Amino acid sequence: MTESRRQEPSRREYRKRATAARLRDSATRLAGGQGADRVTIDEICADAGVSRRTFFNHFATKDEVFLAWDASDDAYIAGLIVDRPRSESAVRAAVWAMTTTAFAPEPGSRATVVREVMANHPDVAAQATQLTRKVVRAVEAGIAERLGLPVDAHIVRLGAVTAVAALTVTMNPTGTGEAERGRLLEETCRILDQGFMGVRP
Repeated sequence: MTESRRQEPSRREYRKRATAARLRDSATRLAGGQGADRVTIDEICADAGVSRRTFFNHFATKDEVFLAWDASDDAYIAGLIVDRPRSESAVRAAVWAMTTTAFAPEPGSRATVVREVMANHPDVAAQATQLTRKVVRAVEAGIAERLGLPVDAHIVRLGAVTAVAALTVTMNPTGTGEAERGRLLEETCRILDQGFMGVRP
């Protein structure tokens, strides 16, 4: 049996992932209509067609289901990075790919719901930290494929962490409008492209 075959998920694992994804999709859809705080676990379970017991087999809290992450998220972000124009640096491509994901303007989008949960519930910081680690992993995969390097290459890991940190710092100011956000992101990418050695007071 090959290494790749040994690592393939079992049918049970596939079912587990599918159920978790269904719960997450139901939670996001319901939150998009009435706000994350107003959605109940019972409503999520009813929409997903599962019991409360099944819900708690996958998630410890309601907030956790909104911040859930799976392999499809990895593939989506990595694909966005790979598909950015080749004229862009890998870090710039990663920043803009994450921006597309994190700041989707559509009301009720998963990105909108996640931002709402994180803004209204500071106590989910630990879960948010885990989510950030997963985003870094996805960005590493995209940069590695874009550059044709192993995912554990130093430049790949450094680029991923830099891109995620840059986006986080740029997006921290509250009340940032779409135009100002775009300006800040472009300034961030310019600095990253030229390197900090080129930055002068």
